[in-house]
Amino acid sequence: MAQDQAAQHLTLAAQSAKLEAQSAQHSANMRAFKASLYESDQLDQDSNAVIGLIDAGRLDEAEHAARELLVRYPEVHDGHDRLGMVYEARGLNREAAQCYRQVVEFMRAAPEHHDPELMTVFVELIARLDPQTPTA
Repeated sequence: MAQDQAAQHLTLAAQSAKLEAQSAQHSANMRAFKASLYESDQLDQDSNAVIGLIDAGRLDEAEHAARELLVRYPEVHDGHDRLGMVYEARGLNREAAQCYRQVVEFMRAAPEHHDPELMTVFVELIARLDPQTPTA
């Protein structure tokens, strides 16, 4: 009987440890998910702020904010897109086109995360802004 109780105790302890590990993993996953949502919301706010600055004609601030996007969010194309918008607003078409080429590179590197029609928009924009330099 003592052996049965000991075996039962070991089984319960193992089940408890497994549940604790699953709970810890679930908590870690939820924290990562919440952080991802926050970062996504923050990226949207930061990226849209650049557009607001461009619309307000505050191009120096917009350029600084776009460059900050490049530093803070290097894994997404927003910084290149917004910097291109700043250059375009300044009439620096070749520089804008070069930024948009970076956007297209992001899209080509991970096509499953991007709308192909949006890539076409950027390719056409590049062709309009810098017709002398072919797009690969």
